[in-house]
Amino acid sequence: MKKMNLLFLSFFIMSCASQSAPPLNLQDSEDANNRDESNRAELPETPEVTFASEEVENSDIPDSGPAAPDVKKEIVEEIKDELKVEPILYEDFAWEKYMIEPGDFLIKIAKKEYGDFKLWRYIYEWNKEDIGENPNRIYPYNFLNLQKERLNAKTAEPEYFDYIVQNGDNLWNIAGKQYGDSKSWIILLWDNEEQIKSNAGILDPGMTLKLREKLDPNS
Repeated sequence: MKKMNLLFLSFFIMSCASQSAPPLNLQDSEDANNRDESNRAELPETPEVTFASEEVENSDIPDSGPAAPDVKKEIVEEIKDELKVEPILYEDFAWEKYMIEPGDFLIKIAKKEYGDFKLWRYIYEWNKEDIGENPNRIYPYNFLNLQKERLNAKTAEPEYFDYIVQNGDNLWNIAGKQYGDSKSWIILLWDNEEQIKSNAGILDPGMTLKLREKLDPNS
């Protein structure tokens, strides 16, 4: 009996010794690692710190509405569109000379002559070659061409009288004495340009100039 017990005990010990731990499932281990990496990859990135004073580029914030229109740009484009050809107000028209008065500007002239200040753009287009690129820069006692209905257009020509140059005279003080405004000297120059140029721009006493009865014959 004792031998039987020893035999059974020996067999049990050998049986236990021959058992091994269950094999590791490498695929499960790799899946677990992949899941960890996937979870880490899906974590949101920490947003960058921005300050109110910094300019934000490519912002995802929706627009609050349309921006205010660039009025100046719209006006320029409108002028370009409307004035591609010389504007015509009347089917049958004639050109009337308008003398620019001190304090005039194109909007004021358009309102006075046509009753619509918006027509300043037409006046500018008609006289752009003389005015230049800046429509705000017009000068007193210069003349503009205005379109008027032919039957109503004023086309009077200036009438002149002779003026004998005195000692100390120049165009400035002659204009002041004759017309009440020294700045109107430019008209005296235009009316006597050839004679003055031929004398090297000098007014000699005794020289005869022609002066207008009225600076603006159509006034």
